[in-house]
Amino acid sequence: MTEKSQTLKSPEGDGAHQMKILVCDDEPSVRDYVSYLLVKVGHQVETASDGQEALEIILANPDSFDVLITDYRMPRLTGMQLVVKIRAMNVPLKVLMISGFDIPDSPLIDGFLRKPFEPTDLWDCLKRIVY
Repeated sequence: MTEKSQTLKSPEGDGAHQMKILVCDDEPSVRDYVSYLLVKVGHQVETASDGQEALEIILANPDSFDVLITDYRMPRLTGMQLVVKIRAMNVPLKVLMISGFDIPDSPLIDGFLRKPFEPTDLWDCLKRIVY
């Protein structure tokens, strides 16, 4: 992770630096909601509709993201399959897994957030995994 991305801007606007975040979820409403929350506080966001699309985005520029927020259950390539592939490539990003279901613990993910969640839950979880 780069020096500029060591802090997370809060909803109150504490002047922290902007992060580049990839949001991956097959549910458009979730993808749009998470993206909206992140853009609203000043982060750059790119989106993917499934794990395969996210993998292609990451492969095109492996060092361009600070954080991946991905759903656990998706078609084509699940969130966990995506994480296994990016960890094998040593891509230097933090991973926040989101799901409406409980998921098995894994040392490959940096944080977990259960859907549905409030914006403050997202900020708190991102702060925990970034710091």
